[in-house]
Amino acid sequence: MSRFTARFTSTFEDKDDSGDENKTVFADESVSVFPCYNLYPRSSKLSVSGNSARLKSISLNDNNDIEEDTLPIRRIGARKRDNPFKKYQVPDEIVDVIFSNLRKRDLLSAMQVCQQFYAVGHVSGNWRITDVMERPITELTLITLMKRKIRILRLAGAKPDPISRVNVRMFASCMLGTSRIECLDLSRANLTVRQLLILLKPCRKLQCLSVEGNVLDDQVASCISDNKNLRELDISMTRGISINGARMISQKCNNLEQLNASWCGLSEPILRVIIDNITDKLRKLNLSGSIREDGLNDELVDAFSAKADNITDLDLSDNGQLGDAVVATIMARFPKLTHLSLNRCYAMDPNIIVHLNIKPSLIFLNVHGCITENNMKLFLQMCDRLKCNTQLFNFTAKPTSNNAPFIWGHNMLEY
Repeated sequence: MSRFTARFTSTFEDKDDSGDENKTVFADESVSVFPCYNLYPRSSKLSVSGNSARLKSISLNDNNDIEEDTLPIRRIGARKRDNPFKKYQVPDEIVDVIFSNLRKRDLLSAMQVCQQFYAVGHVSGNWRITDVMERPITELTLITLMKRKIRILRLAGAKPDPISRVNVRMFASCMLGTSRIECLDLSRANLTVRQLLILLKPCRKLQCLSVEGNVLDDQVASCISDNKNLRELDISMTRGISINGARMISQKCNNLEQLNASWCGLSEPILRVIIDNITDKLRKLNLSGSIREDGLNDELVDAFSAKADNITDLDLSDNGQLGDAVVATIMARFPKLTHLSLNRCYAMDPNIIVHLNIKPSLIFLNVHGCITENNMKLFLQMCDRLKCNTQLFNFTAKPTSNNAPFIWGHNMLEY
């Protein structure tokens, strides 16, 4: 852009319009068209009443005598602004230590300052425990989270966007990546299969996982089965599980200590696959909610009891096909059983359930709905050694209990 200079009168006095038009009406002092007004006396005022016609007739843009590289006048006392991070070369380690004192929201704001801050904050150990509970998320958000050093991630109740998608190249690169996540809570997130693959495909080190209420088809089951060190698995209220998917999970995840497969609508063939692959490492099992006619039955419980001698917590509630034979199996097997739930198993005779009072290892017994109100007082007297109906919920493999700010023992509060 071309620059120009003009000459201002030194006395700022009104001049007469008469006279030669070529007469010099400006003083010799040259200033920029963006002058520094501090150079002039504060009492000086520019009057154009007498020379208004002449000043209007002058076009400063036509002045071609001034060189193009004329520099503007710098304000007195102005200082050049330097980037302190370039001047002093602050190491990334120092910036990371500073970032370790920030909350997640403040860290995100700091990452928007410059490229160095973003690079340091992206790989910062500050993301080791991340809580995105009940927040809106997109596929890009999920991919970004999977690239950070996250060990414990909670996405329970998240609000996914099913419309926005990343491009094919970014999705493929995520499928080939790896993640450090060990505890992943996806309870009630209602994610799509594509979003579940973004989260589960890079995972190989999962120890605790909850996919409660999500889709569990063969693709998702295959991703879960890649985590051979999985100890706690919650697939309650999932939909779409097949015999092949159940086989992949139960055969490869042979280190399971807690399994919650309640209210999945599991058929007898799927239950048989799960029970056939159970190991003696299993401590807690929840198979409640098999209300189908071809669901859990006495024969499957008997086959299961022969392989699970270390079970301490067993929930068989809401299984209408279970009869009195199950009580006899529980009495004879499960030597370490301390917690037993038979809620709403209406096919069982209360007079048979009473015999559980003499099982030495049993401490807690839940039989909600099995005993009428009129007979409850008598039942409690006959089962005086047991703590009956003191537990309303079962927390097998659940990330949290009683809305505590912990998932699998890890505090999710940000300080």
